[in-house]
Parts: sequence; C-alpha cells; structure tokens
Amino acid sequence: MNDLEEKYREGIALLKERGYYQQLISEIECLVKYLDDQLFIHLLSYNIFSDIQGVFSSFVRTDLIYVYEALLKDPELKTDQFYEQKFTNLEILHKCVTNKTYQVKSLVRLPQMRNLTFKSRYLKTMSRKLSGEIQTEYKKLVENYKKYFRKRFSQRTTNNEVVSLICLRELVDDYNTHFTKTIEEFQSLSEAINFIREFFIVTLENRIRENISPIFNNQNKFPRIIDYFIHDLKRNFIQILFLQHGRGKSFNWIQKVSLEFIESERFAILLKRVIFQTFSIMLNKPRHAYSSLSFD
Repeated sequence: MNDLEEKYREGIALLKERGYYQQLISEIECLVKYLDDQLFIHLLSYNIFSDIQGVFSSFVRTDLIYVYEALLKDPELKTDQFYEQKFTNLEILHKCVTNKTYQVKSLVRLPQMRNLTFKSRYLKTMSRKLSGEIQTEYKKLVENYKKYFRKRFSQRTTNNEVVSLICLRELVDDYNTHFTKTIEEFQSLSEAINFIREFFIVTLENRIRENISPIFNNQNKFPRIIDYFIHDLKRNFIQILFLQHGRGKSFNWIQKVSLEFIESERFAILLKRVIFQTFSIMLNKPRHAYSSLSFD
C-alpha cells in the first residue's frame, strides 16, 4: 500500500479531494473479502495443472529424445537408470509450483480471475463521475487550444530568425496558461484510475495469499507431494518410451502419442482431480475433495 501511495500520490490526492478515497478502499476490500474460498483452490489446481501440462509437453519434445538416443546406443539399459536423472525443465517446474509468490501472481493473471465480475453500485457511480471529469477537462483543452493559437497568430509578425529571452518567456507563459493545468488534471485522473486498478489487484493478491498459505506453509509435505506428481509423470513417460521402443516404434511416433495424451481430456480430468483432492485434504476440507473443476 505504501508503494501504491508513493507511485500514485496525485491520483490519490484527487480521490481524497473528491471524497471518494475511503469508501473506494472499503468497497474494494469488501468485494474481495466475500469471494468464495473454494474459488482460489480451484484456480490454484488449474494453474498448477497448466504448469505441469506445459512443462511436460516441453519435456516430451526436447528432453525425452536424449533417453531415446541413449537407449539406441545401449538396448540393455533399464528404466531405473533414468528415473532419478535430473531434467532442467522439471527442476524449474518444481521451484515454480512450490513458490507461493509465483503462484499468487500467476493466479491474478489467469483469465478466470481477470474476467471475474463484481457488482458494485458505488464503483459504477464513481466511474461515471470520473468519466464526466475527463470529458470536462477535454473540453477545456480544446477551448484553450483555440485560444492559444488565436493569440499566437494575432501577434505582430517579427523576424523569425530573431530570438530573445523575453519572447521565449512569453511563449512559456502562454503554454503554461493554456495547457499545463489541464494536462496536470489529466495526469491526476490517469493516476487515480491506475491506482484503483492496482489496488484491486493488490487486494486480490492478499486475499489469494491468505487463502492458499496453509498449503505452502507446510514446507515438509507440499514440496514432497509436488515432487511425487512430477516424478510419477516422468516415470510414466520414460516407461512408455521403453515399451514402445521395444515394440519397434520410432521416436516421432512415441513423441506424437505422448503429446496427444498430455493434451487429452482424460489426462486433464485425472490430473486436475488428483491435485484438487490433494489440496482439499491439506486444507481439511475433504467434503470438497470430489468437486469437479470447470474452468476450461
């Protein structure tokens, strides 16, 4: 909040001057406070699923080929030799998924959150008033623009090559008189609108952080659960590679089939359900553990 107040000082001053500020803060906090807690667990499950789906698509496209090439060189290799192998994409995935700050920022950027609607008569009224002020300042700017150029063109013609400090001072005074105040008002209105948007985002981030913190605060259990998810999927795709190679399938065929599975509805339903059930149990809400996700 301190950062926002420093960044949008003039906009906040305008809101306070108009008597909007305190009620605006209260209204946004109230709108966010009464959001359904389960929404954020749905979104977290969806976001982690999307991260896993995207990274494993990359894993199948770029990393699995090295396992295949090693198998071509030595057909006697066993799957166990690759299960514990480190893959950069999967290491980064683990760090991102278990990073609370990363997840909070990601959830706010999700279309489901950006398109989330709030019904507020007060915000609608304030928006209408600010729009009216923008229109008023625009009319002033148009009129002052006309006055400025009428004055400049009506002055006595002089030698354009001659410049003096006094003529420059007159030019500056004319500009300040006709434009500066209106431009400052536009800037203040712009800051006010930007402050409202960013305060809304910060309030949502705080609400999300508060809601999902119990999951991330368990630094023993949560990273191990995510490691299990990632390790299990890695094992599955390596097993598929070994199995299909043994049946004489080419890497292109194996890659194509693996990517089709990752993008399939079956994969999405199974993985989302497992993630959501796990989070529900971690939050001591097992009665929600079998809810269906509907954010696609």
